[in-house]
Amino acid sequence: MMNVQREEIRIRQRRGIWANRDFLKFWTGQSLSMVGSQITLMALPLIAAITLNATPFQMGVLHAVEYAPFLLFGLLAGVWVDRWPKKILLVISDFGRAALLITIPLLAWFDSLNIFYVCLISFLTGILTTFYSIAYQSALPYMLKNNELIDGNAKMEFSRSVAGVSGPGFAGVMVQWMTGAFSIILNSISFLISGFLTSTITVNEPEQRKDRQSRLSVWEDMGKGLSLVFTSRYLRSIAACSATFNFFYNMIQAVLILYATRVLEFSPVTIGLVMTLGSIGAVLSAILSNRLVGKFGFGPVITGSAFCQGIGFLFLIGATGSKGVAFGMMFASMFIVSFATTVYNIAQLSFRQSITEPEMLGRMNATMRFVVWGVIPIGALTGGALGTWIGLYMTIIVAIIGGILSFLWVFWSPVRSVTAGKVHME
Repeated sequence: MMNVQREEIRIRQRRGIWANRDFLKFWTGQSLSMVGSQITLMALPLIAAITLNATPFQMGVLHAVEYAPFLLFGLLAGVWVDRWPKKILLVISDFGRAALLITIPLLAWFDSLNIFYVCLISFLTGILTTFYSIAYQSALPYMLKNNELIDGNAKMEFSRSVAGVSGPGFAGVMVQWMTGAFSIILNSISFLISGFLTSTITVNEPEQRKDRQSRLSVWEDMGKGLSLVFTSRYLRSIAACSATFNFFYNMIQAVLILYATRVLEFSPVTIGLVMTLGSIGAVLSAILSNRLVGKFGFGPVITGSAFCQGIGFLFLIGATGSKGVAFGMMFASMFIVSFATTVYNIAQLSFRQSITEPEMLGRMNATMRFVVWGVIPIGALTGGALGTWIGLYMTIIVAIIGGILSFLWVFWSPVRSVTAGKVHME
């Protein structure tokens, strides 16, 4: 009997993360919802630009309101994630987003859809996404062993990459063939499936310490998360690098669909195709990132991938003139940026999870999201305003210049020299 048990343990060890049924179910649901989200991410701006005739500033507002909840509620979400069972928050977030998104095709059916309501649903969905994203990042360390975190995060990013490849192209066809509003039904269904699968998993969290929670106010807990990030030279520099890149990247994102449709005169199918092809870089990097970190270490991979993100931006300068040249330059830019960004995200997230105490994971992730994603609405609004003031192409040029410099935050920090997961936290 003992020999049989030892053999079973050896088999599980060889299979590694593949033997973890809870993670596999969670990963499956997350993968489906990511595909649906990519369809919506493409469909909503196309609805605004083509169906609702949105202005550049309205496009900036639409992009901003989706991420504004991370700025407004991110820190509060971190406290709740550390205080409440993460599985419950994940399930509620999935079912809530499904219910909100289904109202868009319903209003389109009755010819009552307008830009205000699209922005409102984006904002409300963004609130639930804020809680979900922080909860899932904080739940993974309870599902996986520490040496499995990189592999687990890589698989999640692989799914995000595959969704990035399939979603935009499928959304472009759906918008041109049917309407963008009705393609969002698929995202609603994907959230329902994800919520159901998540409800069946087990997250082995330690019992919450009620006595400590009763003594600490929400504000004190928020302060602990902020203090952890901003007093650590590692976390602080990663937050600054990510925030700088996100600010300028989302300046571009706010006007890119308008630039592609009105200046380059790309059809929805063409836009979907270039985004699909560009996202192949993310698929490749999700496969290779584990090996890169294993060979070079966290620091060099984080710094190098941050530098390559800016290099990818440069190709957008050539996205002008003939449609063929513009298509090729946009593809090259998206391929390099998606490759580098996925490697960067896997490496820095795994590094952050490995150096943070379990009871602080929610607040650490919330503070990082507050800083890193909180700048997204600001960048989007800036891009929309500049697009109206100086033009769409010049707005892209300004964003390229700023985005190239984002890697300097980690290059001039101790992060660059980290080769192992465990470091001394100041």
